[in-house]
Amino acid sequence: MMEAEVIRKVRQNSGWFIALGVVMLLLGLAAIVEPFMATVAVARVFSWIFLFAGIIRIVYAIQSRQDRGFLLKLLIGILYVITGILLLSNVFGAALTLTVAFGIAIVGQGILEVIAAFKARPEANWVWTLVSGLLAIVLGILIFYQWPFSAAWILGVFVGINLMFTGVWMIVIPWAVRHNYRADM
Repeated sequence: MMEAEVIRKVRQNSGWFIALGVVMLLLGLAAIVEPFMATVAVARVFSWIFLFAGIIRIVYAIQSRQDRGFLLKLLIGILYVITGILLLSNVFGAALTLTVAFGIAIVGQGILEVIAAFKARPEANWVWTLVSGLLAIVLGILIFYQWPFSAAWILGVFVGINLMFTGVWMIVIPWAVRHNYRADM
């Protein structure tokens, strides 16, 4: 019953999903065509997130000042605010910093995937996890190898690719549901 309800809702709203998918696809394409501008946009967004997260943490710390750890909570909030302000005041520095963080995250993910692959080794298709992990490690190394020059474009390209893949599934899944399932479900 639940599956039929989900299919009915997807069919009912498939036009909106497909329209949003097309917008995501176009935004992704624009980010890949103009990776520098997309990188600047990503750096700005993360800078604002740090700033607002810091403000929220400070407010929370003040509201819970009677609890243990008040000073630590307050200091972390202040650190986030300062980080947000510094990143906003130097968008290129933010792009450099975020690119390093991104490279570290990708290498870390790759290492964990390689470990997971060897732990799952007797299972079927464990090689795909290994390949994914090794590719992530290579990609992370390439980011560091080209750093700081990669900071001008890497975030924009990766966000563009992500937006394009999101757009594709937002188009394909509702289209498939619309064309492969009976309307009387």
